Amino acid sequence: MIIVFTGRRPSGRDGVFPDTAVDWLEERLKLLIAGLRPRLAVGSAAAGTDLLAAGAALRAGIPVELLVTEDPEEFVSASVADKGPRWEERFRTLTAQTKAAVIPVPGARADDDGFRVVNRAILSHARDSMRDPVQKAVAPEELVVVAVTEGPRAGEDHTESLARSAEALGHLVLRLDPSQVQPEAPTAFVAMPYGVKADSTRDLKRFEADQSWHRVVVPALLDSGYRPIRTDLEAGLKSIDARMLHSINTADLFVADLATLNPNVLWELGVRHAWRPHATLLMAPNWVTPPFDLGHSTIQRYERGMKKVSDRQAVTAIRKLKAALSATQRGDDSPVWAVFPALEPVQLPPDADVELFSRLTRYSEEINLAAALRDSGRLLDLADQVRADGLPDSNCRDQLEQIGLALVKLGSFDDGRRLLEPLTAADVSFGRIRMQQGYALTLIHRDGTPEERLKYLKDAERRLLLLDGHHPGSSETWGLLGSAAKRAFELAFRLEEKNASSHLNRAIEAYRRGMEADPGDYYPGINALALVRVRGQHFDGGQDDVALAESLLPVVRFAVERRPVGPNDTWEHATLAELALHQHLLDKGMAPVPPVEALRHYTFAAHSADGAELASIRRQLEFLMAVGDPPEVLAPLLAAIPTPAEGNAL
Repeated sequence: MIIVFTGRRPSGRDGVFPDTAVDWLEERLKLLIAGLRPRLAVGSAAAGTDLLAAGAALRAGIPVELLVTEDPEEFVSASVADKGPRWEERFRTLTAQTKAAVIPVPGARADDDGFRVVNRAILSHARDSMRDPVQKAVAPEELVVVAVTEGPRAGEDHTESLARSAEALGHLVLRLDPSQVQPEAPTAFVAMPYGVKADSTRDLKRFEADQSWHRVVVPALLDSGYRPIRTDLEAGLKSIDARMLHSINTADLFVADLATLNPNVLWELGVRHAWRPHATLLMAPNWVTPPFDLGHSTIQRYERGMKKVSDRQAVTAIRKLKAALSATQRGDDSPVWAVFPALEPVQLPPDADVELFSRLTRYSEEINLAAALRDSGRLLDLADQVRADGLPDSNCRDQLEQIGLALVKLGSFDDGRRLLEPLTAADVSFGRIRMQQGYALTLIHRDGTPEERLKYLKDAERRLLLLDGHHPGSSETWGLLGSAAKRAFELAFRLEEKNASSHLNRAIEAYRRGMEADPGDYYPGINALALVRVRGQHFDGGQDDVALAESLLPVVRFAVERRPVGPNDTWEHATLAELALHQHLLDKGMAPVPPVEALRHYTFAAHSADGAELASIRRQLEFLMAVGDPPEVLAPLLAAIPTPAEGNAL
């Protein structure tokens, strides 16, 4: 995906883009661009929208190409410095970054004619930068225009001209109002699953819910002028209380994503339908069959994969949602009101602490933005602010937990561990399942001497077993237990300890328990298969383990292949590659060469993997080689997987 940005310049204290609106526009641009994750952002570099959008892209690690007039210094004088020194300072700081390229347009002077030429060149340059679908063997690349505009204005309007040209060419255009300030923005309360969930509507396959939030819901809501607030980001709302009910009741718009048929989402939707006749919008992935009671409600269907929303799927879904949002205020949409049209909307008593609720909501929004930007430094700053804010203890803990889990998800394991450690110690009843699992993950990844790491891994296993005692049957918990025991085995094997096999046995048992807990989760399955084969061929398992590994092959393959595997499904391709490898190594007459099917799937996996995923795929192959699998088979497969640094350049 390529993003083109264009929009208004600052208007001072008044006008269409006043100084009071700068911060909210910058936050919206950061949230929008970080969520869409384009590979390139293209625009100009004038004061106002251009510099804010370019800065938002760079904060998200996205390269920026800035088209300016033939003489860049003339451009700065005419389009940047005229709005004040702070804008010129922004320009200088931004263009000094390695991922920011300033591209002068030949023949364009710093006057109206020249700016018109630059404006036309921006869209043309972005279209020329789109990947060739024939050469790249992928679907045509998407181009999205972000236009910061209040609407057409009299005279020549470069922003609207670029936006209209893009629409005429079939590109999606998202518009943001430059005059809007955050406190006055209408709120959209979004009820949806979050994180990775086992989807009961798809045979318990793992569903990455956050992709819908970042790549579909947020762009559509921002385009429609809403301030998106997500239920799971409302710190302190872990249970039903007055603040949650007030949000459901008073939100200008209520959006419910029926993905996974999450019971909390359905409960919140029922409350909204009982209290408000309109301004409720339902959406769902196209495979979801809604409950009978919603059979006559309008549901906006959208396409996506289980793990990812592709660029094409994102653009298509945003278009549909934009059209639906424009109609939400027209007519009643509640089935309750359809049956009882004489009802009156419920008015709740005033919230006891509106100011506290506002602070908590604002913290949650900032945490979400920092997580979307992958900004661990900002998350740590927010943790310091939360501690110093004088919040009630429960609210403070909830916010810190949210920050800690965000750090863990970003791979900042040490920072996440330090934040979560006192919180998990206080959770003596192990009631916070995600927090306990996240903290255990930080222990699994904690560095130290081999002896120290074995101690940390033992602590992780102990905690996870206690967690399973309180909340049995979680494939996530058993998968983490397997990971901890597997790493302990790797360390003990390297140290040539006598008890290495005991760690291997525990890892196999944990992964097999994970398979039983969630047959649709192929992660524990592929690890159980790998370790059983390793034990059978290189340790003391013998033919019984070899036979067990052979029996697990079709079971794990079925878990992966029962739904179509798309070109960007990284872990599905990596798992299929490893299945082909294990099948090859189980063949007594195998040739000492890598199987073609494994090489093909590893190549697909590497194409869409991020740095952490590349590192994990390589780690598994290196582990198999270390315990005795033939290098002549594994080395060519490793060569097909770039190192994380190389992968980031893909």
